[in-house]
Amino acid sequence: MYHLASFSAIALSLAASVSSLVVPRAAPPQGWDFALLESYDVYHSRYMALSCNTKHNTAFFDQCCHPLLATQSLSSRPAECNPNATTPASSTSSDGDDSDLPDCDDDDDDVANSTSTSPLPAPSKAPAPVPVIASPAPVAAPSTDSAVNTGGFATFFYQNNNFGACGQKHSDSDLIAAIDGARYGNLGAKSSLCGRKVKITNTQNKKSVTVTIEDACPTCDNNNSIDLSVGAFQHIADLSQGIVPIDWQFA
Repeated sequence: MYHLASFSAIALSLAASVSSLVVPRAAPPQGWDFALLESYDVYHSRYMALSCNTKHNTAFFDQCCHPLLATQSLSSRPAECNPNATTPASSTSSDGDDSDLPDCDDDDDDVANSTSTSPLPAPSKAPAPVPVIASPAPVAAPSTDSAVNTGGFATFFYQNNNFGACGQKHSDSDLIAAIDGARYGNLGAKSSLCGRKVKITNTQNKKSVTVTIEDACPTCDNNNSIDLSVGAFQHIADLSQGIVPIDWQFA
């Protein structure tokens, strides 16, 4: 049986292979070790409840935003890593100004998922996962398709040979996007937005890319945020940035 340090090293390697700069999606990423790591659903819920998608390259991300080993529990981490704590530290760095702090690794296990098949130790309290979609502040949608949508953020995700919400599979090089879940509508059906073209502009460097909506993003930062394929994101920013501010409009 491996020493705990060996497990930690493996978990760190797996977390790096997924990319710490990618906002977790509802489906487990390629390479997720279900036997070694905690339930992906539990990790995903905690990640979004702590707003980890806005805290890349911070000490908080290092301590709280990586998956736990299946043998670990949330009590092994600082109290601020518990999304159900009275004053979680995730609320203290919402200004996004965290570029001077180091990048990340650590893991968590408090938000117990009763359907998980991973050998998670039973916590003393098992609070229900915090809803993911309710937390971001909504941005008012424009009245016309030609209007420019502001205040959003672009992230990127890997396709992993999965079907998008619009019913198609795509490669990472395809210029596609997942639009915010609130805009998409019923996540169990094909949206009227599927196939629509969207021109996205990075407001920092003014680079643009036109993409096709092929998926929904229920964990986007707000309803003017869009999750891009790797290929699309590379047209407007370097992957190492992970998240960039954008304006966009229907093309």
